[in-house]
Amino acid sequence: MIDVFYNHLYNFSASYSGGGYKRLYEYAKDLNHRGGAHFIIHPNCESLTQLFRNNCYHVAIQSPAQRFFGDCGYLKPILKNIGVPDLYYSYGIPIYSKVGLVNWFHLSNVLPLAPRGITIGPLAYLKVLELGRRIRKNLFNASVISAESQFSLRALGSESMQRHFLSVNGADDELELLAGNKVFPKSNIAVVIGTYRYKALHESYRVFNMLRKASKNELKLVIIGPKKDIPAKISGDKNVVIRGLISQKKVVECLQGAKFYISTTQVENSYNAASEGIFFAEESYISNIGPHQELLSETPTELVSIPGVYSALIKIKRENINGNKLQTWAQVIEQMMMKIQRTIPNEK
Repeated sequence: MIDVFYNHLYNFSASYSGGGYKRLYEYAKDLNHRGGAHFIIHPNCESLTQLFRNNCYHVAIQSPAQRFFGDCGYLKPILKNIGVPDLYYSYGIPIYSKVGLVNWFHLSNVLPLAPRGITIGPLAYLKVLELGRRIRKNLFNASVISAESQFSLRALGSESMQRHFLSVNGADDELELLAGNKVFPKSNIAVVIGTYRYKALHESYRVFNMLRKASKNELKLVIIGPKKDIPAKISGDKNVVIRGLISQKKVVECLQGAKFYISTTQVENSYNAASEGIFFAEESYISNIGPHQELLSETPTELVSIPGVYSALIKIKRENINGNKLQTWAQVIEQMMMKIQRTIPNEK
C-alpha cells in the first residue's frame, strides 16, 4: 500500500465539475507532492489517476437510489482496506458516523441550508431540503466544519461555531494576473457563468440588454454552462453565444477578453465565480449577496438598480480592484494542514 501523507482520506465522490472539481484537482496535486493521500472520486474524475500517481484513488459508483437510501455505502470496504485514517475530509457529503481521527465536513453548497426564496424547481427544492436536514443532523460527527465564506458559516448555525473554519477557494489565476500587471485586449462581449435556475439567468439577460443598448447594439452575450437550463427566449437570441461546459482554462480565456461580467445569482457558498469575473472583465455587475460583499468590503463600488432585476446590483470597475482578500491554493491547503495538526491532539 502507498505510504500516504498522515493517512488522509478525502471524499469528493459527489463532485466532478465546477468549484468541486477545482478543489479536488488542487488537493490531489498538493497531496501528491507531499507523498500521496487517499481520494474517493466520481467516475468522471478518473483522469486524475494518471495525473497524480502518488495518490490512491477509490472510484465511488452510486445510483440516485443508493445515494438516497444508503449514502456513503462505499465507505465500509474502503475503510476495511486502509484502516482508520488520521483525517476524513468530506466535501459536501454528510458525515453519518465518525470515520477518521479527525472528521472534517466542508460545506460545498449553501443552498441546502438556505433554500427559501431561491428559484429552483419543486423536486430540486425537496432534494436540497433533505440534504440540508442530513447535514445539520450529522454535524455533531465533525471535528471541523468549514465553508467558503462567513455567510455560509453563519448558515451552519451558532451551535457549532467553535468548530467553524473558513476555507476559501484559491485564486491563483487572479493573483497571477495582478502580479504580472497584464492587460488583455477586450472583445465586445459580456460573460455569464452558470445556468442553474438560482443563477437567475433571466435577470442577467436584462442586464445584458441594458448594456447592449448603451453600446449601440454591438455587444454580444456569452453564456458558459449547460444549454438545457437556458430559457428558449435567451438561447434563441442571435446576440447570445452559448459555450456550454468548457474547461477552466477556457473559462479564464473567455473572461480575459470580456468587457463585462454579469452575475445575478441569488445565493452562493463562496465568492469564487465573482472573483474570476471581476478581476478579468473591465466592468462587472454582480448580485449584492453575502459572499460578494465579503470580497468587496474594501473596494470602491456602486449599487445600481436595473429595470426587471429584483434587487440592486454591485457595479465594480476593474481598475478599482486589488487582491487583498485572495489566497493561492497553496495557502488554502497549508492553512488546512495546520488546522489538522492543531486538532489531532484533541481527538486522541
